[in-house]
Amino acid sequence: MGVIEAPPDDTSVFYGDDYYGKDESETIGYADYAFTAEHGLLWVQLLVQALKPTGRVLDIGCADGFLLRKLGDGFEKFGIEVNKKAADKAAEAGVTLVANDVLAPVVATQLGRSLDVVTSIATFEHVLDLKRAFTVALSLLKSDGVLVFEIPLISDTRDNSDWFNGSYEHIYYPTIPGLQRLFSGFDDLFVSGFESDIKGYGSTYIGVATRNRELSASVDHLVKAMTQSDLQGLTEAEKALNLAYNVVHSFHPNPERVLALPVLIERAYSVALITRLTQLWYDDSVNAVNAKWYENQASNWRTAYEQLQKVTSSDTGEQS
Repeated sequence: MGVIEAPPDDTSVFYGDDYYGKDESETIGYADYAFTAEHGLLWVQLLVQALKPTGRVLDIGCADGFLLRKLGDGFEKFGIEVNKKAADKAAEAGVTLVANDVLAPVVATQLGRSLDVVTSIATFEHVLDLKRAFTVALSLLKSDGVLVFEIPLISDTRDNSDWFNGSYEHIYYPTIPGLQRLFSGFDDLFVSGFESDIKGYGSTYIGVATRNRELSASVDHLVKAMTQSDLQGLTEAEKALNLAYNVVHSFHPNPERVLALPVLIERAYSVALITRLTQLWYDDSVNAVNAKWYENQASNWRTAYEQLQKVTSSDTGEQS
């Protein structure tokens, strides 16, 4: 597991008020957090709601409370957020802010063994002690609680330049073996996880962890439903989860998934979701137009070559 050589004593220096809305040329933060959150967190929302329809939930790195708001009124919502401006917005939305750092002692004191769900989406890589943060997150769960997390991954098979050439606020750069060693340090922990192939971007690792054997079977089932290559045998809720992950998050639409999108739109309609789907359709249309252009060009070049061959043959015949 990679870690930067000299992390700062206080990582809050990375997370100024422009972190969740900055110029695209910068290497730290989000150009449009709300839009990124819409396609990056929808699968989390649907997975959590499938596993725990109600309960007490903590989002580590909750930003302005986007994910917690999406979960609905059935949850008592807690957040950890280092950026004060974003934290204030989350509080205005009804989120109880616990601390600005998951490693703060008050987190374990206030929430220990009391939560049904902890989410940590693109946050564990930012902490100064990943193992300790993971330990704290697990310690906050009830005996049948669940931790849902996503973390950037240094892949053995895919391009890692997105992680090496940007996101310079990251402290950790995990690998699959590194994460497996981390998980093995916890007794009776069940983790269902996989490398997430995001089209046109670096890999991430998505994991769902619990110490409850019965719940782990449900987790395995839902993760399989979320990632399977087709929609056969899935319930409507499972189809929506599959579409949220494969189309909206990972950008891998196919004809079957496109035809099934009304299932997802009915459950999770928002303007931002439609905007994201429109962007995907636009990209596909551009690719189709480009493919047709190259096909036409190839035909033109082939015709020109054939004409040149005829001219050459004719000239050769006249000379003889």
